[in-house]
Amino acid sequence: MWRFCATIRLLDALVFAATAGLVLADPNDWVNPNYVLQQSNAGNTAGARKAILDKASGTAKSGPWTVVAKSSVVPPSGDVHDYLSWAPYHWPNCNWCSKGTNHLSAPNQGSNDTDSDPADDGDGSDGSFYGGDPYEDGGGDDDDAYELSVLNNVDLGRRSMFRGHAHRRMVRRRRDTLHHASSGGTPARRQESGSTWAASDAFSGLPSPIDGDPPVPTSPPDLGDLPATGTSSPSSVKTINGTPAPAQAPAKTKGSKCTPSPTKSLAPSATWTTCPYVVRDGKVNPDVQTLPDSPAAVAMTQSVLYNAVAYGIQKTRTYSQNAATFVDAFFLAPGTAMNPNMNYGQQVRGPGKDHQIGTFTGILDLRGLVKVINGIQLLKAAGSPDWTAARDKAMTSWMKSYVSWLENSALGKETASKANNHLTFYVNQLAAAKMYIGDTQGAQNALKDYFTHQFLDQIAASGEQPFEAVRTRPYHYRCFNLEGMITNAKLGDQLGMNLWTAKSKYGATIQTALDYTMGLDPKDEDVSDIFPHVAAIAAAYGDPKGKYANFLERKQSDYKSQPFWFYDQSSALPNSPAGAQVKHRREWEDADLGGSASDTRVLAMEGIQTTQDTMADILDAVGSGTIPFECPAVFQFSKETELEDGLFVTCDELRPFYEMLDSVESGDS
Repeated sequence: MWRFCATIRLLDALVFAATAGLVLADPNDWVNPNYVLQQSNAGNTAGARKAILDKASGTAKSGPWTVVAKSSVVPPSGDVHDYLSWAPYHWPNCNWCSKGTNHLSAPNQGSNDTDSDPADDGDGSDGSFYGGDPYEDGGGDDDDAYELSVLNNVDLGRRSMFRGHAHRRMVRRRRDTLHHASSGGTPARRQESGSTWAASDAFSGLPSPIDGDPPVPTSPPDLGDLPATGTSSPSSVKTINGTPAPAQAPAKTKGSKCTPSPTKSLAPSATWTTCPYVVRDGKVNPDVQTLPDSPAAVAMTQSVLYNAVAYGIQKTRTYSQNAATFVDAFFLAPGTAMNPNMNYGQQVRGPGKDHQIGTFTGILDLRGLVKVINGIQLLKAAGSPDWTAARDKAMTSWMKSYVSWLENSALGKETASKANNHLTFYVNQLAAAKMYIGDTQGAQNALKDYFTHQFLDQIAASGEQPFEAVRTRPYHYRCFNLEGMITNAKLGDQLGMNLWTAKSKYGATIQTALDYTMGLDPKDEDVSDIFPHVAAIAAAYGDPKGKYANFLERKQSDYKSQPFWFYDQSSALPNSPAGAQVKHRREWEDADLGGSASDTRVLAMEGIQTTQDTMADILDAVGSGTIPFECPAVFQFSKETELEDGLFVTCDELRPFYEMLDSVESGDS
């Protein structure tokens, strides 16, 4: 019971942090397990290691976490083991025929214009609220969520580079006009009493890390495009005022062309299936923070990595037990395990069956899975007695099911077809999961495919990232995609591949993108988004002139006491340009780890040299020469591409970002 209460307290804290715009967790990352074991006493990272130990103990006090601790709302499937979150940038657009109210905003002015832009009302004075993004660790807002001039996201002094391009607007579209896969059923609300699952029993029966092996989880659900939907019993729902109404009850119409104002007895949850929802890019709907699964996933993945790294540093059993227990609760224990799918991630609410499933953006919610895999590999490399063969078998089974879902489900395939950060983070998960199940070749192929296809269009010659720069929070999204690209390069490094020198079709590397972003004024956005990436690039490419160190010293003087400083050392990246220079001072084989290390090697490395040589040839070929602008490959079969659910951009809108003349000198901001 105490663990469940601790979980609820943490969720409350996370919601507060999200609404305050605070960072909830470190960026997605990967740290070489052998490096952790060999560098556990390195003097130059002492402050960072202490921070990791403190955070490991601090975060563990709030665990374990699970997706079954949903207080009132369950997925359309009716299964509490299915992950559920709501799309953060979608808002109800109840523009009633006559004056009325909905549960999120003040009375409207009675306009019949159903296409009016709700962003015009979003200054907060009407009772609306724009918090930080709980799905992407916070960030600032723009004053206008839809006026996306391609000029306004670039310094005024550089506008001459765009040669007279006209003002543009990205296209918003309601989800019911899109052709997403769908399933029947309606969103279900948990019964307030008489439920077959009691919240207080959420963590009962969880095995102790030292009391024996956990049971292998029950068979995963069918991995077709969509899960079977379920039904739920009626529930008691509190309403705004007056007579209670059933949850999701639509307002009645009388044959008019628009929906009349709802009565005061309309349940707030009825808005979910009565009102059409529209996307307001960068504006977080605060009610998404009432669902616990997203903050639980963020907290769990971060704590698993902290505790696993802490165990690698100190070999203190408590850290190992913590990490194993948290993985058990979230993924393995039958009573609390998450089903291996994201069928209801970032669900867009609204009327009709198209709104009873998640969206392609929902896969992003579980990007921290990379940290979990990293943590487990650390436990295995360190010979933890808590990561047992039974646990490993059970987790391998879960991962295999999730890999199958990523590759074969409709939502997984849709995400794999994108060109922006959603695709970059999708590759994070797919490559790491394949690595975990022992499919080393499959992991290498996933990374190779990314760096020789979508990556080619992600960075302009200047270092600009057009698919991210067009957004309403361009600095945040540039840093966000950098996070995904760096993680992919680190995963490749772990697999013996040098992807750091990969070039876009315009000759730019990840370093080019970092340098460009460093030179920008973040304006009202959070400059700290970039700090871990500066350290990572310095570690991978070197910092002979001290450019990156000087930037960090000016912006965050205590950067050497941050966890990322321990992760981002050249010796942790042996296949990077800078790491190769120090490789002769490090022995990356088993000699320094003891005789048992050969039995706990993290990854199979057979054929790596051949793969690396092949990658070098491919990357040199695609990155050589000066290539004039051409529309990104994603536009080959369509005039527009989707950046978020219902938010589209065209090649013409992106072109000015590719045609900037020169990269920005970094280190001057």
